[in-house]
Amino acid sequence: MTQLLGAVKDAAARVAPMELRGVDVEGNATPYEVVAARGPMRVLYFEPRGAARHITPIVFSYSMINRWYILDFMPGRSLIEHLTGAGHPCYVIDWGTPTRLDRHKTWGDYALRYLGLAMETACQREGVEQAHLYGYCMGGTLALTYAALRPRRVRSFVAMAVPADFHDEGLLSLWTREESFNVDAVVDAYGNVPTWLMESGFRAMAPMNNLTKWRDLWKLRDKEGFIETWRAMERWASDNVPFPGEVYRQYVRDTYQKNRFIKGEMVVDGARVDLSAVRAPLLVVTAQNDQTVPEASAVALLDVVGSVDKQHRAYPTGHIGLSTSSKAAKVYWPEISAWLIAHGADVVEA
Repeated sequence: MTQLLGAVKDAAARVAPMELRGVDVEGNATPYEVVAARGPMRVLYFEPRGAARHITPIVFSYSMINRWYILDFMPGRSLIEHLTGAGHPCYVIDWGTPTRLDRHKTWGDYALRYLGLAMETACQREGVEQAHLYGYCMGGTLALTYAALRPRRVRSFVAMAVPADFHDEGLLSLWTREESFNVDAVVDAYGNVPTWLMESGFRAMAPMNNLTKWRDLWKLRDKEGFIETWRAMERWASDNVPFPGEVYRQYVRDTYQKNRFIKGEMVVDGARVDLSAVRAPLLVVTAQNDQTVPEASAVALLDVVGSVDKQHRAYPTGHIGLSTSSKAAKVYWPEISAWLIAHGADVVEA
């Protein structure tokens, strides 16, 4: 009962948006070291464990509006824990919390300069020329921009639930159409887009979840580990950060509204983002029950990249389940790890 009351208290405390209560304490479990920083962004290093150490590092680029530690959700349900346990050196980009000073930062600042710093840091520290680039959700769209414009650094690319064709049948595509959504008005009014505005949209995508989660909490309160997992998910889901204004403006306009990204018409720092320039081995990972990134949007990437070696793995879970599901450590992540090993450099014995 103490755990149950704690869960209710946690959820109630997070009704206030991040701008009023502040960013929550990170919920990750695996130790890390901050090895680089620029502006609000940090690069977090997770040391590999186990009998073998792989040479090629993995650089993770997750969404800018959700916090990075969904990659290290909780013990036993942590992608980072699994990959470091398999001997992979892991570098995670923490985009940080943008301030008013960051409202004018551009897509190029994040996709090329911030992400570029993470790639360079990982390669220099590991003594290699290339790193695996692992994109997840909107962070994967940023990472694909880097891979197209800076391909020499990319050893391989994992696109996990990464939207590519934004003119799909999903609700986000419907709601952000140019005729009904004025992105300029939003950015001009708020600067950085507030968390409450974005969270209201995501909640509207699955409105019944706001009710059924409480039903499940009561119904499954005695199931071993359920309340701990429920609390961890509630903490992460409520721990969002604002979206830098100018990045949001170009993101919505060039992807959801104009679909320029997959057409090769998006321009970043004066250069056209041509996805056919992505020639590194590619693994597209999709969730079959994904409401945020429909499978068709993610799979479309396979048809436009220049990669010869490209594969698709689909798993029976949801968008977040790819990094939190109890099945992930048994099925999804071992397969992804094996693919990375096959496309990386040789193993160095520990």
